[in-house]
Amino acid sequence: MRILVTGGAGFIGSHVVDRFVRDGHEVVILDDGNKDSTAKKLIAARAKYPWLKIIELRRNFGQHAATYAGFDKAEGDLVVTLDGDLQNNPADMPKLLEKMQEGYDVVCGWRKERKGPFLSRKLPSLLANYLIRSDAPTPIHDYGCFLRAYTNAAAKELSYYSTSRGWFPVLFAKLGFRVGEVAVSHHERPGGEQSKHSVFTRLDQFMSVFMGATTKPFQFVEVIGISALGLGGLGVIVGLVTRTWSLGVVGLGLGLWGLSTTITGMIGEYLVRMNYEIGRKPKYLIRKFHE
Repeated sequence: MRILVTGGAGFIGSHVVDRFVRDGHEVVILDDGNKDSTAKKLIAARAKYPWLKIIELRRNFGQHAATYAGFDKAEGDLVVTLDGDLQNNPADMPKLLEKMQEGYDVVCGWRKERKGPFLSRKLPSLLANYLIRSDAPTPIHDYGCFLRAYTNAAAKELSYYSTSRGWFPVLFAKLGFRVGEVAVSHHERPGGEQSKHSVFTRLDQFMSVFMGATTKPFQFVEVIGISALGLGGLGVIVGLVTRTWSLGVVGLGLGLWGLSTTITGMIGEYLVRMNYEIGRKPKYLIRKFHE
């Protein structure tokens, strides 16, 4: 099994991780290319922890892209992902592995009692989960928890079919994965440390779900346009029959607006589907793999 960790190394020294290492499993840290001293600290830590492997990216391609790099390098039967900010507890990993024995392709952690501010963390998470679930239904509550277990085959398929900005939980149902879920603990960031994700980063992540992975918003626009077109057509007919010209003019305007709105929704849906199919630019570039 390979454990993939992004964004830091606070978990090093955990007795749970040490136990996995003693059992012959690999631990790989994905340095996502942030302009801080994380990479240097990790490389220095290899002197004390020779089992530590590091994938160093050329620049910050984002957390998901860093994860794809880990998926592509993954060996063994199972892959477990864990965020290095210590909000998820490594001690919950055995829960996921136990659930995997029931034959699932992916087992997701569920932050049942999620910590963090409501407006900047919980509310965007609720909206993103709702959008993903409505477009690609799977029986889980939390698409955003990074503590997950995958079969190696599932990890490879997710990396191959995802685009550079892809939000791969959307693909769980689209690729026909059997998905399970277990409740995991969630903690505040150690020492009150603030998230490195700005409001603009959160907006970009949200829009990658809203615009780049689901067609639901544009289908909603199409429904509005078709409804307006139907009402406008009915108004024109009633206006002609009753010789109420003002009603006919209003109906004609509403119908034209509905037609243009419907066409806009259709074009948007087409562009999303095209982006989903052909967005194949490189997701990441590796500077060096320390192993």
